[in-house]
Amino acid sequence: MATSGFIRLTLIVVIGGASLGHALRCYQCNSNDNSECRAPPKSFNESEYGDNRTVVGRLLKECPRDDEGRDPFCRSMFVLVLGGKNQPDHTRILRECGYVRHHRPCYSVENGGHEEVVCQCPTDGCNGSAQHSASIVALLSAGVVLRLLTAPF
Repeated sequence: MATSGFIRLTLIVVIGGASLGHALRCYQCNSNDNSECRAPPKSFNESEYGDNRTVVGRLLKECPRDDEGRDPFCRSMFVLVLGGKNQPDHTRILRECGYVRHHRPCYSVENGGHEEVVCQCPTDGCNGSAQHSASIVALLSAGVVLRLLTAPF
């Protein structure tokens, strides 16, 4: 009988310990109001995560499950904001937790007034410095060139 009690206790500790792992951590910021958001480190160590004096410590946050119980993933949005008569085109980078996955890891979206390239990934800090930076720059640059070519003179 003592053996079955020991087995139960071991199972409780093992199963309980498995659920104590940390939540997914993603960079959460907007380059419009925080320049550190433009290129946070892709790799980091635990001491940086706990140190508010580091970029990692300030921008990397845990992502809880959402209200519907969905597991999070990390997302980066590279946005070309189309300017108007008195405002130039400019880029913004948003990094956040996401909950509704797209079927591709990166995709582009054209919305009124801005164009976006959105990338999603499943590991801690993976939405740091752009994994696909060359393709993102190319897509956003193509939007600017197209806009310049179609602008009335």
